[in-house]
Amino acid sequence: MRDIAGMLRSFDYAAAVGGHDSPQDWAGRTRAAYCAGYAEASGADPRDEPELLRAHETDKAVYEVVYEARHRPEWLPVPMSAIRRLAAARP
Repeated sequence: MRDIAGMLRSFDYAAAVGGHDSPQDWAGRTRAAYCAGYAEASGADPRDEPELLRAHETDKAVYEVVYEARHRPEWLPVPMSAIRRLAAARP
C-alpha cells in the first residue's frame, strides 16, 4: 500500500509540470485509472481500504512538504494541495 501511495503522489507532480488545463482533475483521473489497473492486474483494489491508502498518501505528502521546504520551496504548493485534498476526503 505504501508503494501504491507513493505512485499516486507522483501524479500530482506530473500534473504540475504537464501543462494540463486542469492539473488537479488530470491527477485525479490518473490516480483512479492507476488504481483500477492495479486492481485488474493484482485482483486487489487499493481503494477497498481508503483509510489505509489515505494514511500512506498523507504520510508521503508530509515528507514531501519537509523536502520541498528545504530544497525546492517553489514546489511546496504541490504537496500542500495534496494534504488539503486528503484531509477533506470523505471515507
